[in-house]
Amino acid sequence: MYPNIILTNRLQPPSVVTDVVCTACDFNRPGKNCLRKLEWVWRGETYMAKRSDYHHMKQQIESELVEFNDGNSAKLFIELPKAEQQLKLKERLKKYCQKAYKRVLDKPITELREAGICMRENPFYVDTVRSFRDRRYEYKGLNKVWKGELAEAKTSKNSMKIQEAQDMVVLYDSLQLAHKCILNSFYGYVMRKGARWYSMEMAGVVTYTGAKIIQNARLLVEKIGRPLELDTDGIWCVLPGSFPENFTFKMRDEKKKFTISYPCIMLNVDVTRNNTNDQYQTLTDRVSKTYATHSECSIEFEVDGPYKAMILPASKEEGILIKKRYAVFNHDGSLAELKGFEIKRRGELKLIKVFQAEVFDKFLRGSTLEECYAAVASVANRWLDLLDNQGIDIADSELLDYISESSTMSKSLVDYGEQKSCAVTTARRLADFLGNTMVKDKGLHCQYIVASEPQGTPVSERAIPVTIFGTDTEIAWYYLRKWCKVSSDVGIRSIVDWSYYKQRLGSAIQKIITIPAAMQKVSNPVPRVIHPDWLHKKICEKEDRFRQRKLDDVFTTKRKNMDKENTGDLEDAMKNGGSIKRGPQPIVRNFEVNKENDLAKQYLQVTELHRLHEPLIQIDENRASFENIDRKVDYQGWLEIKKRKWKETLEKRKKRRLGFTSNSHSSASANSTKLSASVASYTLNRDRNELSSLFRKHGSAFLRSHWQILQLVASTKPGQFLAWIVVDGVMLKVHIDVPRVFFLNSKAPVNEEFPGRRVNKILPHGRTIFNLIEVVTDEGQFRAEFRKLAIHLADPEVEGIYETKVPLEFSAILQIGCVCKVDKFTKAQNIPDSWKLSELHMKTTTECPYLEQSVSFFYLYHSLSEGRALYAVYFQLSGNVYVVVVNPFQNKEISSSLLEKQFREACLALSLEPPVQGKHNTFKVEYVRTVEAGEKFMQKTLLEYRHRHPGPTVAVIECPNFNAIKSAVRVLDDFPCINIPCNSRDNNYQALGWQVTAGKIGMQRCAASFQWFNERIQLSRYAHVPVGNFELDWLLFTADIFFSRALHDQQQVLWISDDGVPDLGGTYEGDTCFADEVNQPSLTYPGAYRRVAIELKIHHLAVNALLKSSLVDEMEGGSLFGYEHEINYGSHSNESDYDESNSCAPAFRVLKQLIHRCVSDAVASGNVFADAILQHLYRWICSPMSKLHDPALHQVLHKVMKKVFALLLAELRQLGATIIFGDFSRIIIDTGKMDLLAARAYCDCLLKTLQTR
Repeated sequence: MYPNIILTNRLQPPSVVTDVVCTACDFNRPGKNCLRKLEWVWRGETYMAKRSDYHHMKQQIESELVEFNDGNSAKLFIELPKAEQQLKLKERLKKYCQKAYKRVLDKPITELREAGICMRENPFYVDTVRSFRDRRYEYKGLNKVWKGELAEAKTSKNSMKIQEAQDMVVLYDSLQLAHKCILNSFYGYVMRKGARWYSMEMAGVVTYTGAKIIQNARLLVEKIGRPLELDTDGIWCVLPGSFPENFTFKMRDEKKKFTISYPCIMLNVDVTRNNTNDQYQTLTDRVSKTYATHSECSIEFEVDGPYKAMILPASKEEGILIKKRYAVFNHDGSLAELKGFEIKRRGELKLIKVFQAEVFDKFLRGSTLEECYAAVASVANRWLDLLDNQGIDIADSELLDYISESSTMSKSLVDYGEQKSCAVTTARRLADFLGNTMVKDKGLHCQYIVASEPQGTPVSERAIPVTIFGTDTEIAWYYLRKWCKVSSDVGIRSIVDWSYYKQRLGSAIQKIITIPAAMQKVSNPVPRVIHPDWLHKKICEKEDRFRQRKLDDVFTTKRKNMDKENTGDLEDAMKNGGSIKRGPQPIVRNFEVNKENDLAKQYLQVTELHRLHEPLIQIDENRASFENIDRKVDYQGWLEIKKRKWKETLEKRKKRRLGFTSNSHSSASANSTKLSASVASYTLNRDRNELSSLFRKHGSAFLRSHWQILQLVASTKPGQFLAWIVVDGVMLKVHIDVPRVFFLNSKAPVNEEFPGRRVNKILPHGRTIFNLIEVVTDEGQFRAEFRKLAIHLADPEVEGIYETKVPLEFSAILQIGCVCKVDKFTKAQNIPDSWKLSELHMKTTTECPYLEQSVSFFYLYHSLSEGRALYAVYFQLSGNVYVVVVNPFQNKEISSSLLEKQFREACLALSLEPPVQGKHNTFKVEYVRTVEAGEKFMQKTLLEYRHRHPGPTVAVIECPNFNAIKSAVRVLDDFPCINIPCNSRDNNYQALGWQVTAGKIGMQRCAASFQWFNERIQLSRYAHVPVGNFELDWLLFTADIFFSRALHDQQQVLWISDDGVPDLGGTYEGDTCFADEVNQPSLTYPGAYRRVAIELKIHHLAVNALLKSSLVDEMEGGSLFGYEHEINYGSHSNESDYDESNSCAPAFRVLKQLIHRCVSDAVASGNVFADAILQHLYRWICSPMSKLHDPALHQVLHKVMKKVFALLLAELRQLGATIIFGDFSRIIIDTGKMDLLAARAYCDCLLKTLQTR
């Protein structure tokens, strides 16, 4: 079968191609069919040692001296040849694994791989296999012809012709067998190390394809009969006697007949369907290099048999099958095939070989199973009797022949060392009485028996060489007494370990006779050989009449159409006054506890209705029954009712605190609306006393609920921020005190009176940690004593002071994010006027939703140019739009209808649904002469909106001067305000027609505001930042937030500063003016390129460099971060011993983990914000506007990018491309193709191959 697999799939070592070969191939065209993909299974073994163990061992052995055999010379390990180094390292690794892990190799690893087979490769290997196969078929045909001649010769009884025919049959059978052996070696040769044509992929494809063919054949046979044995190229099975076997077709020539085997044809159809190669190509014209494609499948099953019987042994262990061990008999009683038994092995115990030679044909006797096993048992009993009477009826020489075993040693005795085996013990004892010269060479034939003495020693130490019994009696007795350590009789029968040989013979009898008999429900035919414990237990379970039945024994398989058969019409049954008789009838048993459970469930449902303010259902009659449930009888029902009561009591208490009455279920909704309006009116009042009283009134609700932070705004007091929050649908302003946290690294020990605590963190750039103190202080005090810190920094005992430049707003966002909750350990009875930052804890947006329904917004647009201006405000809740035009002159060009038309056109352009005309939306235009009048109109409009819509509202403002409009329109102080960057072109009015243009731009901005606000809320949820605290460049700000949180999680100190220079404790590393200057690589290869050239755009090079930095470091031999594992960032070290690659290695590792998460969010979840961060990664690293800007980190990333860029260019060259120009953004290559179609196909294949790298 395997040679035909090679021929069908055109398999040969040169045909196994890679993407590199296919990409540069001239036949690489769109729609090509010359590449056939086939699967194979790779299997590998790994050492138990880990990578760290290997590196430690390699580092240790590289510092050692290697002594040679003479003992006088020695060399360093690194001075040895490369091959010898690998050998020494491998030996050391094996010893380490054996000592540390108690074994050398781990469990094998398998992996399904795919190999590409070229259908146009020169088929020299395939042609060789085909010639051998065809010649074997020729010999098989001649063998069949001479078998016919032999049958005719036997009929004519011509002795000369009979002898000639027999000789020719033997000749051609031998030739076809020889060719079969050669054919089967073609696939084994290619996976032999050192082969001229080596290809593990080809060997794997051949064997895996053959295995799948046998597996599919087994699935087909299991549907008809029963598979008995699976071989590498065949399947033994038993089919029903009624199954079709052979069909004979009558030919026109009556002398000829054509016979087919139906089981064979059935299997071959399945093979042809699954294994036909429709891509087989043959060269038809060598000049034009044209190929003809056709289908090929020469894989076929051949039927052997049918046979009379097949004997399969059983295993002594439960659930284990013995493979490749069987005996097959023809119908005439002759042995057709014998495989795997001891009778075919050299050196095995002859007692077992003779037993097997006699026992197999006895399976053909008898007409029943009992008679068959009785005949077989007679053979077993006769050989057991021989051992029981210790061979008294046979001569000593014959007994030795039966019980002796032999083994040939592949190595010399010295090479075995301390190994223990019967053959090694025999060799040592031969050397004892024959001399060492007899056993110094390999290939020694050791024949031995097993003695019973010395007792208690292993079998391997009780081997007696048979040669000793052929020497003089006195010499034999001397050595036998010495080896057996006895002084009594040392005759053969007295020293033989008869129990050992009984166990050996009994094991063979169990496998062949007793265990198969028990499985076929036949009593033990050889009672002297007892069953294994597991088999005895299984037999007892089957024969026990009182055994416990399994649960699935009482069920039967349900038919698919049983439901339809047993389904009757309920109405017809009731009309006839009867019931449905078909099918099993359910039996319902009622218990008192179940009744109480039903009442409890009913009460729980009614309680839920109470909670939802729905009409009540009176269940007073049943209430007494479920309230009196005994928890000893129905504990679960009692517990459910108690939990419901506890929850109900808790809700009543909560409502009572918020001003509700316990019995006001019907008016709860109205009261809730009144409460919201009351709270909103309070929040809009700027009187702090009234606001504080509101907090005191509803303080307990704010302690338990989570806060949705809209914005943090700095107040006039240093360190205090005004936070706009939403709690339970109510918007409030609270004050939060944010402390100043910084770190002081002192070389001298710090006394206990110093304010702060000692911590262990990683400093920027690998700065040495001496005594790192975390100081938490008030911002006012920090500013007052800042000069003292500068004095401390000048102290030589102070290494540096870190995180002094972190903005407090940034620090607060890092700690509490956009959703937080009051610390549950806060014991304050009264709500404080100002909260401490430590009293608030961040909550994730998954467990606490953020701004899903409770917040609306209005959009305020303002543009200004030379005394002319336009104000537009869009209220999202009502859909109204108010426009104020500031025009010193009399002309009016804007009307309400024009604004409505422009607004609808803007909505359609943005694919938004425009408001319904005339319903719920108002467009109003107001003309004023001055900007001050316009601001007053905006003040009035927003005041009216505030009174009409007191709910949580956010102001989104787009204007040239944000602070100026806030100071002019004071009502904006009552809203959290979000600033949108203004487009400077909006403020360049035309001389004529400016009103219509400005109005159109204003309507476009109003229409886009809803989408912008929703996207900003989604960004807030992803970045966990309040919606009003994003900076103008939100990409840099979000990246800074993510990186800062990741650094804090890894216990690293931030280096945030406001001037683009990293804060390294108040000191600077050299000249920082040109620290960010890097040389962008640009490669140009001048020349005239007359073939098709293409330009490739490069995206996400920085992202790829980060993700593949470990691989690049490994390829560079660890030189990229060579000192990363050796530097102890918390110990005293010399900072000049490593460059920026090592100084920022911890931060680089954290950045890599962060980018991994962003890639996962962008790919798996489709997050657009994560994708935007990845697109702007390199800009964020390079930008001095980034808070965590670090030139050293930029240098490291740029170094890795250059490595990856160089690898990309090398890969392109390997794929056959010629580089013309290349930089970080694009590469121009020469494809080497003359026509555009071939160049495009080459480009597609090139990109596809690069994407798989």
